[in-house]
Amino acid sequence: MSISVLEIINVVKDDIQDNMELLIDKEINSFKIDSRQVKQNDVFIALPGSNVDGYDYIDDAIQNGACLVITNRSHKSPLALYVRDSVRALGSIANYYIKKTNAKSVGITGTNGKSTVTAMTASITQQCFKTAKTLGNYNNQIGLPLSVLTADINTEIFVLEMGASKIGDIRELTTIVNPKTVALLNVSSAHLETFGNIENVYKAKEELLEDQGYEKTVILNKDDENFLKWGKKSSRHHVVTISKIQDSDYRLIGQSPGKLIIRTKKFGIINIDTYHHEDYMITNMLFSIACAAESGVDAESIKRGLENFEVPKGRFTVLNGHNGCNIIDSSYNANPESFKAAIDSLTLRDSREKWIIMGQMEELAEASQEHHIAVLKYAERKKISKIFLISEHADKIKKSVKTEINVFQSKEDLIKYILPMLKSDIDVLVKASRSMKFESIVNSLIK
Repeated sequence: MSISVLEIINVVKDDIQDNMELLIDKEINSFKIDSRQVKQNDVFIALPGSNVDGYDYIDDAIQNGACLVITNRSHKSPLALYVRDSVRALGSIANYYIKKTNAKSVGITGTNGKSTVTAMTASITQQCFKTAKTLGNYNNQIGLPLSVLTADINTEIFVLEMGASKIGDIRELTTIVNPKTVALLNVSSAHLETFGNIENVYKAKEELLEDQGYEKTVILNKDDENFLKWGKKSSRHHVVTISKIQDSDYRLIGQSPGKLIIRTKKFGIINIDTYHHEDYMITNMLFSIACAAESGVDAESIKRGLENFEVPKGRFTVLNGHNGCNIIDSSYNANPESFKAAIDSLTLRDSREKWIIMGQMEELAEASQEHHIAVLKYAERKKISKIFLISEHADKIKKSVKTEINVFQSKEDLIKYILPMLKSDIDVLVKASRSMKFESIVNSLIK
């Protein structure tokens, strides 16, 4: 990267500490929050924490080669730079770096699909622009700046996922990034333990639409029940629309096996060769096309980017399972709406028998049991024949439906039970919240 100690000091401090004068021209290698990963000329951000406090590892980071430490508590080392808030300092440095690159930026948020839309949009933009995107699930006030600060100085466009667990999070992230193109994908129940209620989820996500002193291009889905409300909240900005069924700027107008036909306001008709025909994936593609097109890509880049795109692991990835079955890996995460969408996609597949391995959906607060029952009833309506369940609510919810439900206390017991039952005419959907780590089940059931 191309940033010096002097630049960092100018961003986060009003004056230069005497002990920093000999370091001001030193070029930074990278930024780290784990002292074990620090290498020569890295900056170590000592983040505060109740379980693990970065301050306790400052000496280790310096021993590993850190040329600068940013901390919100004074430290004896001459390499330690004191700031009031090390997390905000990290965000300020990322904001400075984005401006230094003079790159365009795209901000994407929503309850479901944001990781896929981010990856898909970046797959398109990288066809014609030097692109930097969110690293893994680095989408909060710590992860997003770290994603930015790994980018090459010659980056031409940032495509960044924005997550939230409380009101104010999206506002803070947009202040860091200042995205000129933004997409609000959807809002549904998730992270209720930190948000408190669904109304607060809406408030947080809608912060993306606020007036921050400049005009944004806001991409909205006309098929979403919140479209009219979000359109009004975006009146200060330029609204661009997508739809699968209505007249819009970017619209699905036809599909056939292996092909989607999209009408775009900029390029007319684009034919895309793809095996992704799930309803939610078509919506994701429309958002990605709009994000990329509004950021300046050409039609050929859209076509190549989507045709070369590979779905990230754990997002409805179809894998070859034992005895010829299909294991559908949707283990990355789960909330009520994403679970229902995955069930829809499962039932749209061929005439195989449909099973679900269902884990706990976390952070649903007092409504958790109610949401789990709702998903089970949805699965019953969709003719799912067997459900294999690990959940804290299992004993209370298993009788809510007539579908055969097998309850397990551990992933190991579930794997041992289901393996001999697998055969070639079965599709098995595996889905749970990230904390359940159901990818271990997937790995045990595939060839």
